[in-house]
Amino acid sequence: MRTKGLVFGAGLGLGSGLMFLLDPDRGKRRRALLRDKCAWAARKTADAIDTTVRDVSNRTRGLAVDFQSKLSHEQPSDQVLTERVRAKLGRVVSHRSAIDVAAKDGCVTLRGPILASEVKKTESCVSNVIGLLQVNNELEVHPTAENNPALQGGPRTTRTSL
Repeated sequence: MRTKGLVFGAGLGLGSGLMFLLDPDRGKRRRALLRDKCAWAARKTADAIDTTVRDVSNRTRGLAVDFQSKLSHEQPSDQVLTERVRAKLGRVVSHRSAIDVAAKDGCVTLRGPILASEVKKTESCVSNVIGLLQVNNELEVHPTAENNPALQGGPRTTRTSL
């Protein structure tokens, strides 16, 4: 008894759909709209798949490089170490351009103003940088951004020219 109702409902839906698409007055327009929507969905799906494949590939490559660098006992150059610290700072500090990073022989010195609420995260994050031997914290801790122009306004970014 249920199958008859299911078959009847499916037939009714199929018939209505065909009638909707094969209508002599507006059927051509409806078919064109359906074709365009299907093409758009196919393009979006292909774009999403490409993006996902590229993302997974980049993440895998990053994990491999990270794993390889952890196994390596080679000390990175001062410039590489400085850039690694700056990259980490960009994730935890709201005004990273206010902080000066200097590296020498595996030792990094941090100078500049910082909000008190960001100090712990900064120390924790920077201490995990690969190749870092020591951190000299010479940051000026401020409870609020008042009276310190470098800490006011929205997050600042440094621009580098390529």
